[in-house]
Amino acid sequence: MILSRTIARKRIAAGTTPSWFEAWGLVMTDAILFFGIAGGTAPYIVGGLAQSKGAWVYAALFAIYFVPMQIVLITSAMWAAKSRWRDEA
Repeated sequence: MILSRTIARKRIAAGTTPSWFEAWGLVMTDAILFFGIAGGTAPYIVGGLAQSKGAWVYAALFAIYFVPMQIVLITSAMWAAKSRWRDEA
């Protein structure tokens, strides 16, 4: 999210329009970085939650992994789309 936002803001300020791959490649990079970090921390977090029982475990996993993933990917996609926007008027 930080990578795609920073580069997209520079491109918008410069007035350049990136190709599809240049814009959406940053979203893919953000996704790979997020899943790498989440995959690296998952054994420690899930290992601690495995001993517990109850619905709150699923709520915790939802809050720890799903919500941040949505925030990162939606924000990255928004900036990718914004950097490719061309006002025809």
